[in-house]
Amino acid sequence: MRNNSIYASKEKDKILYFLDYGKYFGGAVNTLLRQALLTKRVGYKVIIFFSDYWGKELQEKYRVIFQKEGIEYEWATYQIASHPEDVDIICIDAHYEQLKQKILVHNPDILHSVQINPCVELVSRELGIPHIMNIYPLLPEFFSVDYINIFPHYHICDSWYWAERWHSYLKTDYTCIRTVVDCKEHFVKGKMLRKPIRYICTGVLDVGKNQLNVIRAFHQALQEGVSGILSLYGYDEGIYAEECRQYVIQYNLSEWIHIEGFCTDMESVYQKSDVLICGSRRDSYPNVISEAMAYGLVVISTPVAGVPEIIKDGENGYLTENDSVEAICKKIVEFNSDIGQKRLEIIKENTYKTFEQNHSPEVVTKSLLAYYEHVVQDNKKSSEIHITDIMISDIRKRFAPMIHLFYQKFEEFADPRKISLKLWYLYHIKPAIEEAAQRGAVFYIWGAGKYGLAVKEMLEVFLPEISISGFIDSNRSGTFFEYIINEPKELLKKKNTVLFVAVGNGQQEIFRQLEDNDKIFNKDYFILSVRIW
Repeated sequence: MRNNSIYASKEKDKILYFLDYGKYFGGAVNTLLRQALLTKRVGYKVIIFFSDYWGKELQEKYRVIFQKEGIEYEWATYQIASHPEDVDIICIDAHYEQLKQKILVHNPDILHSVQINPCVELVSRELGIPHIMNIYPLLPEFFSVDYINIFPHYHICDSWYWAERWHSYLKTDYTCIRTVVDCKEHFVKGKMLRKPIRYICTGVLDVGKNQLNVIRAFHQALQEGVSGILSLYGYDEGIYAEECRQYVIQYNLSEWIHIEGFCTDMESVYQKSDVLICGSRRDSYPNVISEAMAYGLVVISTPVAGVPEIIKDGENGYLTENDSVEAICKKIVEFNSDIGQKRLEIIKENTYKTFEQNHSPEVVTKSLLAYYEHVVQDNKKSSEIHITDIMISDIRKRFAPMIHLFYQKFEEFADPRKISLKLWYLYHIKPAIEEAAQRGAVFYIWGAGKYGLAVKEMLEVFLPEISISGFIDSNRSGTFFEYIINEPKELLKKKNTVLFVAVGNGQQEIFRQLEDNDKIFNKDYFILSVRIW
């Protein structure tokens, strides 16, 4: 059901929000946190939960926010996933009862989670409490396996684009609620552009955020006569970030392009900037766009996912044709040509109108409370439909052999967490692996490192009937334990080879090689390390 109706809330509900791991906050968590703040400010009882799955560390700025807003927060043990492959069934089994008791103590009306939170969903089914997930992009290949349905019935997304795609797989009741920015007082109508013009690009330096193409496009625009300074803000560790730095060094661009790293005071950055360049390839609706509009910045963006639902080229921003260097450069040059022209002044005026209509606290609060009211009423009406849902007892029954084996071999595993994260997935792909074995497939593990060891242990314990012929690794040779390490080139050409990917860094390059050799995911190769996407 696509739901964007307005419902009048008659009474204040109690809502439990289940956020991410306290130390590792990203855009999705910030979006849910802002939604929690909105409901608290209009009188709802709000309690925040953080997961201690990776430890009890919470950034100090969030403690300050909770103290200021009078919000209670607690710790609980649960695991979340941004996709259906990496679900920790061991964590669900071990911590279900404890989480259920924590929820029962509060007797809430609604549970609201960031990403896929199976433990909370299973508790919600037992207790009859509606559970909403906030989740954004997906890859169609995520659902090339028919997973047991442990997914929420209700979904809030920040774009219709991804909301409708999740619905096509999970049949969710869904709505689109845009990201909120509570800083419209910083907007300055008629804001003057600086000299030189300050361009910014924000977000973790990552191939999906596409900063290297933004850097290249800005370089090309400089060569075409554009003047200005581009500053990039976000975590800048890893191979991709180093590629960005090396490009700046190679072309002597340090005077015009600055990689600033992670910034804790983006408000000041926005206030001192003129233009946001968003080069994203994989987003739902980048929150940086709403933040930039709130501070009066001009937006230049790729047409990723839900962005064209809000940004109209030449009306309230500049929308590129695609995420290429040429397309981004074209819009930077076009913006530069519009400086001093009436067209740009109209775009700047429409920027504020767009913010008010889509991202202001008043508009987002109204939409959020409307959906909450709808969900509470719909959950009551749908209780008979949902009675057929998979429950925790069903999960434990199905996974009992794997759970028993896991604890039996626990002390022998080099890294039990790496294994517990893939047992859910292994359960679902086991028929495909067995079918491959029946057709005489030869099995290899791609990655002779820590993940490779975990996958070796995983297969030996949970699929002992599978015989591993060796390892593949581009950076190592010789042997790994008793197995030969092979170069990937020759093995990829063989038709009846099945591969278990067991690496973290460099996954995208491996996937590219597999696709170039016509290998099919969940048939010819399986990802038994944590998926990086």
